[in-house]
Amino acid sequence: MFCAHFIPHARSLSRRFIVSWAIAITIQAVMAHPAAATETVADDGTLSIHTLKISGVVHTKEETIRHLLPRAVPAEFSRVELDEFERRIRNLSLFDRVSVKAQAGTVTVEVQEKFTLSPVLSFTSGTSVKDLNATAGLVEYNLSGTGTQIGGQFNYSQRGPNVDLWISEHAYQPDRWAKEVKGSYNVNGIRFADSAATWTRNRIGGEFELKGPFAYGSPLRYEVVAKIYRELVQDQTGTGARPSDGYYVGLIPEVTWDRYHWHDLVPSGYRMALELRPGYFLGANKPRHEGRLRYLQGVPLAPMTVLMINSVAEAVNNSGNPNHSLLIGSIAGVRGLSDNLYRTKAQTYMNLELRHAIQVAPRWALQGVLFSDIGAFQPFTEEGREREWIGTVNVGAGIRVIPTFLANTLLRVDFAQLLAPSPNSLIQVGITQYF
Repeated sequence: MFCAHFIPHARSLSRRFIVSWAIAITIQAVMAHPAAATETVADDGTLSIHTLKISGVVHTKEETIRHLLPRAVPAEFSRVELDEFERRIRNLSLFDRVSVKAQAGTVTVEVQEKFTLSPVLSFTSGTSVKDLNATAGLVEYNLSGTGTQIGGQFNYSQRGPNVDLWISEHAYQPDRWAKEVKGSYNVNGIRFADSAATWTRNRIGGEFELKGPFAYGSPLRYEVVAKIYRELVQDQTGTGARPSDGYYVGLIPEVTWDRYHWHDLVPSGYRMALELRPGYFLGANKPRHEGRLRYLQGVPLAPMTVLMINSVAEAVNNSGNPNHSLLIGSIAGVRGLSDNLYRTKAQTYMNLELRHAIQVAPRWALQGVLFSDIGAFQPFTEEGREREWIGTVNVGAGIRVIPTFLANTLLRVDFAQLLAPSPNSLIQVGITQYF
Protein backbone atom coordinates (compact mmCIF):
# COMPACT_ATOMS: atom_id res chain seq x y z
CA MET A 1 0.00 0.00 0.00
CA PHE A 2 2.85 2.32 0.88
CA CYS A 3 4.57 1.74 -2.45
CA ALA A 4 1.36 2.09 -4.40
CA HIS A 5 0.76 5.63 -3.02
CA PHE A 6 4.33 6.84 -2.95
CA ILE A 7 5.34 6.09 -6.52
CA PRO A 8 2.61 8.22 -8.25
CA HIS A 9 3.26 11.02 -5.78
CA ALA A 10 6.98 10.92 -6.48
CA ARG A 11 6.36 10.96 -10.21
CA SER A 12 4.08 14.01 -9.81
CA LEU A 13 6.75 15.88 -7.87
CA SER A 14 9.31 14.95 -10.50
CA ARG A 15 7.14 16.29 -13.32
CA ARG A 16 6.51 19.52 -11.42
CA PHE A 17 10.21 19.99 -10.82
CA ILE A 18 11.09 19.41 -14.48
CA VAL A 19 8.41 21.86 -15.69
CA SER A 20 9.48 24.51 -13.17
CA TRP A 21 13.12 24.05 -14.12
CA ALA A 22 12.32 24.38 -17.86
CA ILE A 23 10.29 27.55 -17.30
CA ALA A 24 13.08 29.09 -15.23
CA ILE A 25 15.68 28.29 -17.90
CA THR A 26 13.43 29.77 -20.62
CA ILE A 27 12.87 32.99 -18.66
CA GLN A 28 16.61 33.35 -18.05
CA ALA A 29 17.30 32.83 -21.76
CA VAL A 30 14.72 35.39 -22.82
CA MET A 31 16.07 37.91 -20.28
CA ALA A 32 19.61 37.34 -21.46
CA HIS A 33 18.68 37.50 -25.19
CA PRO A 34 15.38 39.39 -25.61
CA ALA A 35 15.78 39.82 -29.39
CA ALA A 36 15.64 36.07 -29.83
CA ALA A 37 12.06 35.89 -28.64
CA THR A 38 10.42 39.27 -29.12
CA GLU A 39 10.95 42.83 -30.25
CA THR A 40 13.01 45.24 -28.19
CA VAL A 41 10.64 48.04 -27.23
CA ALA A 42 12.08 51.31 -25.93
CA ASP A 43 10.46 53.38 -23.18
CA ASP A 44 8.85 55.68 -25.78
CA GLY A 45 7.24 52.74 -27.60
CA THR A 46 9.66 52.60 -30.52
CA LEU A 47 11.03 49.34 -31.87
CA SER A 48 14.75 48.69 -32.03
CA ILE A 49 15.44 47.29 -35.50
CA HIS A 50 18.88 46.01 -36.45
CA THR A 51 18.10 44.06 -39.64
CA LEU A 52 16.02 44.64 -42.78
CA LYS A 53 15.26 41.55 -44.86
CA ILE A 54 13.69 41.89 -48.32
CA SER A 55 12.37 38.96 -50.35
CA GLY A 56 10.42 38.64 -53.58
CA VAL A 57 12.18 41.34 -55.60
CA VAL A 58 13.22 40.31 -59.10
CA HIS A 59 14.26 43.41 -61.04
CA THR A 60 13.74 45.96 -58.27
CA LYS A 61 16.93 46.83 -56.38
CA GLU A 62 16.80 46.30 -52.62
CA GLU A 63 18.18 49.83 -52.22
CA THR A 64 15.01 51.18 -53.86
CA ILE A 65 13.01 49.78 -50.92
CA ARG A 66 15.63 50.51 -48.25
CA HIS A 67 15.72 54.19 -49.22
CA LEU A 68 12.00 54.49 -48.43
CA LEU A 69 12.75 54.17 -44.71
CA PRO A 70 13.04 57.39 -42.68
CA ARG A 71 16.53 56.34 -41.55
CA ALA A 72 18.96 53.52 -42.20
CA VAL A 73 19.01 50.42 -39.98
CA PRO A 74 20.08 49.76 -37.29
CA ALA A 75 17.79 52.35 -35.71
CA GLU A 76 14.61 52.76 -33.72
CA PHE A 77 11.25 53.04 -35.52
CA SER A 78 7.73 53.71 -34.37
CA ARG A 79 4.78 51.58 -35.43
CA VAL A 80 3.44 54.58 -37.36
CA GLU A 81 6.70 54.81 -39.32
CA LEU A 82 6.61 51.14 -40.23
CA ASP A 83 3.00 51.48 -41.40
CA GLU A 84 4.05 54.45 -43.54
CA PHE A 85 7.00 52.45 -44.88
CA GLU A 86 4.57 49.76 -46.07
CA ARG A 87 2.27 52.37 -47.65
CA ARG A 88 5.16 53.86 -49.62
CA ILE A 89 6.19 50.45 -50.93
CA ARG A 90 2.60 49.83 -52.09
CA ASN A 91 2.33 53.26 -53.69
CA LEU A 92 5.29 52.55 -55.96
CA SER A 93 2.75 50.41 -57.87
CA LEU A 94 5.46 47.86 -58.62
CA PHE A 95 4.05 45.02 -56.47
CA ASP A 96 0.66 43.34 -56.22
CA ARG A 97 1.43 41.94 -52.76
CA VAL A 98 3.29 43.74 -49.96
CA SER A 99 3.87 42.55 -46.40
CA VAL A 100 5.94 44.38 -43.77
CA LYS A 101 6.43 42.67 -40.39
CA ALA A 102 8.62 43.52 -37.41
CA GLN A 103 9.75 40.74 -35.12
CA ALA A 104 12.80 39.96 -33.04
CA GLY A 105 14.62 43.14 -34.06
CA THR A 106 14.12 42.44 -37.78
CA VAL A 107 11.82 44.07 -40.32
CA THR A 108 10.86 41.55 -43.00
CA VAL A 109 9.56 42.88 -46.31
CA GLU A 110 7.91 40.38 -48.63
CA VAL A 111 6.70 41.50 -52.06
CA GLN A 112 5.39 40.00 -55.27
CA GLU A 113 6.76 41.97 -58.19
CA LYS A 114 4.77 42.99 -61.25
CA PHE A 115 5.87 42.91 -64.87
CA THR A 116 6.61 46.61 -65.33
CA LEU A 117 7.02 47.11 -69.10
CA SER A 118 3.49 48.03 -70.17
CA PRO A 119 1.75 49.34 -73.28
CA VAL A 120 -0.34 52.50 -73.37
CA LEU A 121 -3.56 51.99 -75.34
CA SER A 122 -6.89 53.81 -75.29
CA PHE A 123 -9.79 54.56 -77.58
CA THR A 124 -12.76 56.88 -77.18
CA SER A 125 -15.49 57.26 -79.75
CA GLY A 126 -16.46 60.76 -80.94
CA THR A 127 -19.30 62.53 -82.68
CA SER A 128 -17.43 61.86 -85.94
CA VAL A 129 -14.42 59.85 -87.07
CA LYS A 130 -12.34 63.05 -86.90
CA ASP A 131 -13.27 63.50 -83.26
CA LEU A 132 -12.26 60.10 -81.91
CA ASN A 133 -9.37 59.81 -79.47
CA ALA A 134 -6.75 57.07 -79.71
CA THR A 135 -3.46 56.59 -77.87
CA ALA A 136 -0.61 54.10 -78.25
CA GLY A 137 2.66 54.01 -76.36
CA LEU A 138 5.01 52.11 -74.09
CA VAL A 139 6.06 52.71 -70.46
CA GLU A 140 8.70 51.10 -68.27
CA TYR A 141 7.70 51.73 -64.65
CA ASN A 142 10.87 50.36 -63.03
CA LEU A 143 13.86 51.56 -65.02
CA SER A 144 17.04 49.83 -63.76
CA GLY A 145 15.09 48.58 -60.72
CA THR A 146 14.80 52.08 -59.21
CA GLY A 147 11.08 52.78 -59.58
CA THR A 148 11.87 55.39 -62.23
CA GLN A 149 9.34 55.67 -65.03
CA ILE A 150 10.31 56.25 -68.66
CA GLY A 151 7.82 56.29 -71.50
CA GLY A 152 6.52 57.70 -74.71
CA GLN A 153 3.16 57.82 -76.45
CA PHE A 154 1.52 58.91 -79.67
CA ASN A 155 -1.98 60.29 -79.38
CA TYR A 156 -4.56 61.39 -81.93
CA SER A 157 -6.73 63.88 -80.10
CA GLN A 158 -8.45 67.20 -80.78
CA ARG A 159 -8.19 66.42 -84.49
CA GLY A 160 -4.40 66.27 -84.52
CA PRO A 161 -1.29 64.23 -83.63
CA ASN A 162 0.36 64.59 -80.24
CA VAL A 163 3.66 63.11 -79.03
CA ASP A 164 4.87 62.94 -75.41
CA LEU A 165 8.16 61.64 -74.00
CA TRP A 166 9.06 61.59 -70.30
CA ILE A 167 11.28 60.22 -67.56
CA SER A 168 10.23 60.53 -63.92
CA GLU A 169 11.69 59.45 -60.57
CA HIS A 170 9.26 58.26 -57.89
CA ALA A 171 8.53 60.80 -55.15
CA TYR A 172 8.35 58.56 -52.03
CA GLN A 173 11.97 58.76 -50.90
CA PRO A 174 12.13 60.88 -47.72
CA ASP A 175 15.52 62.51 -48.36
CA ARG A 176 15.67 63.06 -52.15
CA TRP A 177 14.46 65.67 -54.60
CA ALA A 178 12.75 63.59 -57.28
CA LYS A 179 13.08 64.88 -60.84
CA GLU A 180 10.88 64.63 -63.93
CA VAL A 181 11.61 65.77 -67.50
CA LYS A 182 8.95 65.85 -70.20
CA GLY A 183 8.88 66.93 -73.84
CA SER A 184 5.78 67.26 -76.01
CA TYR A 185 4.61 68.20 -79.49
CA ASN A 186 0.91 68.93 -80.00
CA VAL A 187 -1.23 69.74 -83.02
CA ASN A 188 -4.77 70.60 -81.89
CA GLY A 189 -7.82 71.55 -83.88
CA ILE A 190 -9.57 74.34 -81.95
CA ARG A 191 -13.37 74.23 -82.33
CA PHE A 192 -16.44 75.54 -80.52
CA ALA A 193 -19.85 74.04 -79.83
CA ASP A 194 -21.83 77.00 -81.21
CA SER A 195 -19.53 78.51 -83.87
CA ALA A 196 -18.06 77.61 -87.25
CA ALA A 197 -14.72 79.25 -86.37
CA THR A 198 -11.73 76.89 -86.33
CA TRP A 199 -7.94 77.01 -86.36
CA THR A 200 -4.99 74.74 -85.67
CA ARG A 201 -2.81 75.34 -82.62
CA ASN A 202 0.75 73.97 -82.74
CA ARG A 203 2.76 73.68 -79.53
CA ILE A 204 6.22 72.30 -78.85
CA GLY A 205 7.85 72.52 -75.45
CA GLY A 206 8.93 70.84 -72.28
CA GLU A 207 8.74 70.68 -68.50
CA PHE A 208 11.25 70.18 -65.71
CA GLU A 209 9.80 69.19 -62.34
CA LEU A 210 11.30 68.91 -58.88
CA LYS A 211 9.39 67.02 -56.19
CA GLY A 212 10.46 67.77 -52.63
CA PRO A 213 11.67 65.10 -50.20
CA PHE A 214 8.65 63.28 -48.79
CA ALA A 215 9.57 63.42 -45.12
CA TYR A 216 8.04 61.13 -42.51
CA GLY A 217 5.81 62.70 -39.90
CA SER A 218 3.64 64.69 -42.31
CA PRO A 219 1.55 63.82 -45.38
CA LEU A 220 2.42 67.22 -46.91
CA ARG A 221 4.24 67.06 -50.24
CA TYR A 222 5.40 69.90 -52.45
CA GLU A 223 6.81 70.28 -55.95
CA VAL A 224 7.54 72.90 -58.57
CA VAL A 225 7.51 72.74 -62.37
CA ALA A 226 9.24 75.03 -64.88
CA LYS A 227 7.39 74.97 -68.20
CA ILE A 228 8.01 76.54 -71.60
CA TYR A 229 6.45 76.09 -75.04
CA ARG A 230 6.19 77.80 -78.41
CA GLU A 231 2.69 78.33 -79.79
CA LEU A 232 1.74 78.95 -83.43
CA VAL A 233 -1.71 79.41 -85.01
CA GLN A 234 -2.44 78.09 -88.52
CA ASP A 235 -5.37 77.40 -90.88
CA GLN A 236 -7.83 79.82 -89.32
CA THR A 237 -11.40 79.97 -90.60
CA GLY A 238 -14.17 82.33 -89.53
CA THR A 239 -14.40 86.06 -89.04
CA GLY A 240 -12.81 86.48 -85.62
CA ALA A 241 -9.40 87.98 -84.90
CA ARG A 242 -6.45 85.63 -85.29
CA PRO A 243 -4.96 84.59 -81.91
CA SER A 244 -1.36 85.65 -81.38
CA ASP A 245 1.74 83.49 -81.73
CA GLY A 246 4.30 83.49 -78.94
CA TYR A 247 6.17 81.73 -76.18
CA TYR A 248 4.81 80.68 -72.80
CA VAL A 249 6.98 80.57 -69.68
CA GLY A 250 5.64 79.55 -66.30
CA LEU A 251 6.64 78.37 -62.86
CA ILE A 252 4.13 75.96 -61.32
CA PRO A 253 4.11 75.22 -57.58
CA GLU A 254 1.96 72.41 -56.19
CA VAL A 255 1.22 71.15 -52.69
CA THR A 256 -0.32 67.76 -51.92
CA TRP A 257 -1.79 66.25 -48.75
CA ASP A 258 -1.25 62.54 -49.32
CA ARG A 259 -3.07 59.91 -47.24
CA TYR A 260 -3.82 57.68 -50.22
CA HIS A 261 -3.17 53.91 -50.17
CA TRP A 262 -2.84 52.54 -53.67
CA HIS A 263 -4.25 49.08 -54.44
CA ASP A 264 -5.11 47.26 -57.68
CA LEU A 265 -8.66 46.46 -56.57
CA VAL A 266 -9.57 48.34 -53.39
CA PRO A 267 -7.69 51.64 -52.88
CA SER A 268 -8.28 53.53 -49.65
CA GLY A 269 -7.53 56.88 -48.07
CA TYR A 270 -7.48 60.25 -49.78
CA ARG A 271 -5.22 62.73 -51.54
CA MET A 272 -5.73 66.48 -52.05
CA ALA A 273 -3.62 68.65 -54.34
CA LEU A 274 -3.56 72.40 -55.01
CA GLU A 275 -1.73 73.47 -58.15
CA LEU A 276 -1.10 77.08 -59.16
CA ARG A 277 0.19 77.92 -62.64
CA PRO A 278 1.34 81.52 -62.89
CA GLY A 279 2.76 82.24 -66.34
CA TYR A 280 3.20 84.77 -69.12
CA PHE A 281 2.69 84.60 -72.87
CA LEU A 282 5.50 86.46 -74.60
CA GLY A 283 4.58 87.85 -77.99
CA ALA A 284 1.05 88.82 -77.04
CA ASN A 285 2.45 90.08 -73.69
CA LYS A 286 -0.49 88.65 -71.79
CA PRO A 287 -0.73 86.70 -68.52
CA ARG A 288 -1.61 83.02 -68.62
CA HIS A 289 -2.49 81.97 -65.10
CA GLU A 290 -4.21 78.79 -63.99
CA GLY A 291 -5.32 77.12 -60.77
CA ARG A 292 -6.44 73.57 -60.05
CA LEU A 293 -7.75 71.76 -56.97
CA ARG A 294 -8.00 67.96 -57.01
CA TYR A 295 -9.40 65.43 -54.54
CA LEU A 296 -9.18 61.64 -54.79
CA GLN A 297 -10.58 59.15 -52.29
CA GLY A 298 -11.19 55.44 -52.00
CA VAL A 299 -13.86 54.28 -49.54
CA PRO A 300 -13.73 50.49 -49.05
CA LEU A 301 -17.21 49.04 -48.49
CA ALA A 302 -16.24 45.35 -48.42
CA PRO A 303 -13.07 43.32 -48.99
CA MET A 304 -13.52 43.54 -52.79
CA THR A 305 -15.81 46.58 -53.09
CA VAL A 306 -14.85 50.25 -53.10
CA LEU A 307 -16.50 53.61 -53.78
CA MET A 308 -14.08 55.86 -55.69
CA ILE A 309 -14.43 59.65 -55.73
CA ASN A 310 -12.46 61.95 -58.02
CA SER A 311 -13.16 65.71 -57.92
CA VAL A 312 -11.55 68.55 -59.88
CA ALA A 313 -12.11 72.32 -59.83
CA GLU A 314 -10.01 74.55 -62.10
CA ALA A 315 -9.96 77.95 -63.79
CA VAL A 316 -7.76 80.11 -66.03
CA ASN A 317 -6.99 83.83 -66.32
CA ASN A 318 -5.86 84.55 -69.86
CA SER A 319 -7.10 87.97 -71.07
CA GLY A 320 -9.69 86.35 -73.33
CA ASN A 321 -7.53 84.04 -75.48
CA PRO A 322 -9.30 80.69 -76.00
CA ASN A 323 -5.97 79.14 -77.02
CA HIS A 324 -5.25 79.11 -73.30
CA SER A 325 -8.31 77.41 -71.89
CA LEU A 326 -9.48 74.27 -70.19
CA LEU A 327 -10.98 71.31 -72.06
CA ILE A 328 -13.75 69.18 -70.66
CA GLY A 329 -15.07 66.06 -72.32
CA SER A 330 -14.78 62.29 -72.28
CA ILE A 331 -10.99 62.14 -72.05
CA ALA A 332 -11.00 63.93 -68.69
CA GLY A 333 -14.25 65.04 -67.16
CA VAL A 334 -17.62 63.60 -68.14
CA ARG A 335 -17.80 60.48 -70.28
CA GLY A 336 -20.10 61.08 -73.25
CA LEU A 337 -19.47 64.84 -73.40
CA SER A 338 -18.02 65.66 -76.83
CA ASP A 339 -14.32 66.45 -76.68
CA ASN A 340 -12.84 69.45 -78.54
CA LEU A 341 -16.05 71.50 -78.39
CA TYR A 342 -15.97 73.07 -74.93
CA ARG A 343 -13.04 75.43 -74.38
CA THR A 344 -13.72 76.71 -70.88
CA LYS A 345 -12.58 79.43 -68.52
CA ALA A 346 -13.66 77.48 -65.43
CA GLN A 347 -14.96 73.99 -64.79
CA THR A 348 -15.63 71.50 -62.06
CA TYR A 349 -16.56 67.83 -62.18
CA MET A 350 -16.86 64.76 -60.00
CA ASN A 351 -16.42 61.13 -61.06
CA LEU A 352 -18.13 58.52 -58.87
CA GLU A 353 -17.43 54.82 -59.39
CA LEU A 354 -18.73 51.85 -57.43
CA ARG A 355 -16.26 49.03 -58.14
CA HIS A 356 -16.72 45.38 -57.17
CA ALA A 357 -14.09 42.78 -58.05
CA ILE A 358 -14.13 39.00 -58.24
CA GLN A 359 -10.90 37.00 -58.06
CA VAL A 360 -11.13 34.62 -61.02
CA ALA A 361 -7.61 33.17 -60.86
CA PRO A 362 -4.33 33.83 -59.05
CA ARG A 363 -3.31 37.41 -59.94
CA TRP A 364 -6.39 37.86 -62.17
CA ALA A 365 -9.59 39.72 -61.26
CA LEU A 366 -12.80 40.74 -62.98
CA GLN A 367 -14.24 44.07 -61.84
CA GLY A 368 -17.68 45.48 -62.54
CA VAL A 369 -18.28 49.23 -62.27
CA LEU A 370 -21.30 51.50 -61.99
CA PHE A 371 -20.51 55.17 -62.45
CA SER A 372 -21.84 58.68 -62.76
CA ASP A 373 -19.92 61.80 -63.82
CA ILE A 374 -21.30 65.21 -62.83
CA GLY A 375 -19.92 68.56 -63.92
CA ALA A 376 -20.42 72.24 -64.71
CA PHE A 377 -18.36 74.52 -66.95
CA GLN A 378 -18.18 78.07 -68.32
CA PRO A 379 -17.20 77.99 -72.02
CA PHE A 380 -15.38 80.58 -74.11
CA THR A 381 -16.56 81.92 -77.46
CA GLU A 382 -14.08 82.07 -80.35
CA GLU A 383 -13.43 85.74 -79.43
CA GLY A 384 -12.58 84.75 -75.86
CA ARG A 385 -15.80 86.02 -74.27
CA GLU A 386 -17.34 84.07 -71.41
CA ARG A 387 -20.67 82.30 -71.76
CA GLU A 388 -23.14 81.15 -69.12
CA TRP A 389 -22.39 78.07 -67.04
CA ILE A 390 -23.56 74.71 -68.43
CA GLY A 391 -24.36 71.64 -66.33
CA THR A 392 -23.62 68.07 -67.43
CA VAL A 393 -24.31 64.59 -66.05
CA ASN A 394 -24.12 60.99 -67.20
CA VAL A 395 -24.73 57.46 -65.97
CA GLY A 396 -22.91 54.36 -67.09
CA ALA A 397 -21.44 50.96 -66.44
CA GLY A 398 -18.23 49.21 -67.29
CA ILE A 399 -16.10 46.16 -66.80
CA ARG A 400 -12.39 45.74 -66.14
CA VAL A 401 -10.20 42.68 -66.61
CA ILE A 402 -7.33 43.21 -64.18
CA PRO A 403 -4.09 41.18 -64.38
CA THR A 404 -2.52 42.29 -61.11
CA PHE A 405 0.90 41.07 -62.20
CA LEU A 406 1.10 43.95 -64.73
CA ALA A 407 2.01 47.45 -63.59
CA ASN A 408 -0.82 49.97 -64.09
CA THR A 409 -2.35 47.88 -66.87
CA LEU A 410 -5.82 46.42 -67.31
CA LEU A 411 -8.57 46.21 -69.91
CA ARG A 412 -11.34 48.74 -69.35
CA VAL A 413 -14.57 49.00 -71.36
CA ASP A 414 -17.09 51.67 -70.34
CA PHE A 415 -20.49 52.52 -71.77
CA ALA A 416 -21.81 55.98 -70.83
CA GLN A 417 -25.14 57.64 -71.51
CA LEU A 418 -24.92 61.42 -71.34
CA LEU A 419 -28.14 62.97 -69.99
CA ALA A 420 -27.22 66.69 -70.15
CA PRO A 421 -26.59 69.11 -71.76
CA SER A 422 -27.79 66.92 -74.66
CA PRO A 423 -28.25 63.16 -74.99
CA ASN A 424 -25.26 61.23 -76.29
CA SER A 425 -23.81 57.75 -75.88
CA LEU A 426 -20.19 56.69 -75.73
CA ILE A 427 -18.03 53.59 -75.70
CA GLN A 428 -14.59 54.03 -74.19
CA VAL A 429 -11.82 51.43 -74.17
CA GLY A 430 -8.58 51.82 -72.25
CA ILE A 431 -5.89 49.92 -70.41
CA THR A 432 -5.93 52.02 -67.24
CA GLN A 433 -8.68 53.05 -64.84
CA TYR A 434 -10.52 56.23 -65.85
CA PHE A 435 -8.95 57.86 -62.76
